[in-house]
Amino acid sequence: MWLFRWFKRRQAERRVAPPRPRILAVSVFVIDRLVLERMGKQHGWELQFTNSPRDAFNRASRQHFELILCYRQQPGYPWREVIERLSEGSPRSRILLVSPVSDQYLWRAVVEQGGFDILISPLRDNDVLQLMNAEAHFASHCAR
Repeated sequence: MWLFRWFKRRQAERRVAPPRPRILAVSVFVIDRLVLERMGKQHGWELQFTNSPRDAFNRASRQHFELILCYRQQPGYPWREVIERLSEGSPRSRILLVSPVSDQYLWRAVVEQGGFDILISPLRDNDVLQLMNAEAHFASHCAR
């Protein structure tokens, strides 16, 4: 009996918590920031927010983020340039354009600049959760 308990305790000690997804959000609107903060606390995400593309370029080149959320309306920079520079500085990150509209033309432009997809704003819990589940699934298959 003691051997069984010892073995079970060893297995529990070896279990490592899954890594927390790291998300960088660039120039987020207040309402969307509140949604992300609430969901991040609830699901254990590591969130970083920037108020400028320049700050995002610096952070993305120094740290790895699984996801970078780039808002379409950037102060002083066209969104295409922001996505292109972020993808160059952080090539393993999946960059999403956050936009109030989405169509095939916009999606194609995002992908051409090095982005991954479009997330509709204002953010809704279900959409963000589906995105994070897809990210986790994608990351687990890439790690193999």
